[in-house]
Amino acid sequence: MPAELYDFRPNPEEMTFGEQMLHIALSNVFRFNQITGIKPPFALDLSKPPAADKQNVLKVLDQSFDYVLDALPKITPEQLQRTWHIPSWKGRNDPDGRAMIMNMFVHTAHHRAQCEVYLRAKGIKPPDYTF
Repeated sequence: MPAELYDFRPNPEEMTFGEQMLHIALSNVFRFNQITGIKPPFALDLSKPPAADKQNVLKVLDQSFDYVLDALPKITPEQLQRTWHIPSWKGRNDPDGRAMIMNMFVHTAHHRAQCEVYLRAKGIKPPDYTF
């Protein structure tokens, strides 16, 4: 997405493109910090998200994915088995660490897919999905 379109939102109820990207990054860092206790790569204050401009978003995304990749192999069996109560998960069972990790994978894919729609709405072909 070009830098000048990071404030694009398809309708007033949606996050901007930049906010979507930050949401992915901050959510991953928040949950993996919650699971592992490993210090986040940046100050994490969800009530005051960082700037959603392209330069900052790419920096925060890079830091968040590096953090998750570093944390994953350090997760202990006890951390995978611990149960978490998440009030916003209304109607769902309290997840264990494994379920939270799977949820974060799905969460990231969900918001990435939303951003692909944002790109298409601006006539931009999204990059091919690769692993």
